[in-house]
Amino acid sequence: MAAFSNGLNETIRSECVAKGRPKYLLDTFFYKKKCEETMQFVEKQNFLLDSGAFSFMSGAETTKEQMEKFILEYIGFINKHDIQNFIEVDVDGIFGIKQVEKWREMIERETGKKTIPVWHRWRGVQYWKDMISAYKYVAMGSQVQKVFNISKQDYENIKKMVFYAYSKGVKVHGLGFTKTKELSDYKYYSVDSSTWNMTAILGRNIQFFNGKHIVQRKITSTKQLDFKKLGKHNFLEWCKYQHYMDRRII
Repeated sequence: MAAFSNGLNETIRSECVAKGRPKYLLDTFFYKKKCEETMQFVEKQNFLLDSGAFSFMSGAETTKEQMEKFILEYIGFINKHDIQNFIEVDVDGIFGIKQVEKWREMIERETGKKTIPVWHRWRGVQYWKDMISAYKYVAMGSQVQKVFNISKQDYENIKKMVFYAYSKGVKVHGLGFTKTKELSDYKYYSVDSSTWNMTAILGRNIQFFNGKHIVQRKITSTKQLDFKKLGKHNFLEWCKYQHYMDRRII
């Protein structure tokens, strides 16, 4: 899955979808209106919803009551649109795992569907095994290396954990997985990345699909750079990569 960003206006978004023909998309509930537009571009079972809880919490300190109100709205959105695949509100780094589990239970009770729980390193390996026993679709916490300081050994451990889930018949989504050259080394069912958009917004890189994976070229000058055109180009290249990986047997 490639994340379809809120950074493109409706005309460009529609043009990108028509030309790129993405089969899978992820978007965030935090941007409700844009998310509702994105949902229309792919089949229901191929859309993945993220809560956007961390975007919600950015800025002022968020109270437990405010987070619970946000989660109730998230539940309402899931029910309104009959969302099939949605990620739990994995804010245990702030509110603790016990509270996250209570909110997870509430979401599942009110929607009548299983969430996609997210594993983070602080949850421990046994927690991963427990998730695999209880769920058929789980997520591996964000693997943005510069943000989360993920080491080479961490990646090797993640690879083993994903294979363990695969061997048990459980699907795994890799959050923020941008190492496209190495994706085939993992047994992920799906992944997402917003790199195509973030680098375009900042005018840092232009990205290309080379027939096997994504490569990028650094932009040395942003003078007279059309950021929306760059975002469109990058998105279409990621769509090519998505179609390539969808045809592969990993």
